[in-house]
This record gives sequence, C-alpha cells and structure tokens, in this order.
Amino acid sequence: MTQAQHYRFQAEQAKRLAAQVSNDEVRERLLEMAGEYSRYAELMEARETDRF
Repeated sequence: MTQAQHYRFQAEQAKRLAAQVSNDEVRERLLEMAGEYSRYAELMEARETDRF
C-alpha cells in the first residue's frame, strides 16, 4: 500500500465514522480529518508522480 492509498483509506474511514455518530461536533471533526487525509493523499500522489 502506498502512502497515498493509506491516506485515502484513512479518509474513507473517517467519513464512515462521521456518518455513524450523532454528535454534531464529533461528526464535523471527523469530516475535517477526512479532508486533511485526502489532502495528504493528493500530496503523496503528486510526490510519487514527480519521481517518474
């Protein structure tokens, strides 16, 4: 698993958890985390692409 795949997986996990919680603050934080993980994945993908 590449780093980008790892961060994409983490983003999906956070989104799934956010859909399951009833607390608005927790849901919002999980969605923020998902966004951060997605951005990390994009950075890792760009870094991997630049190598070749």
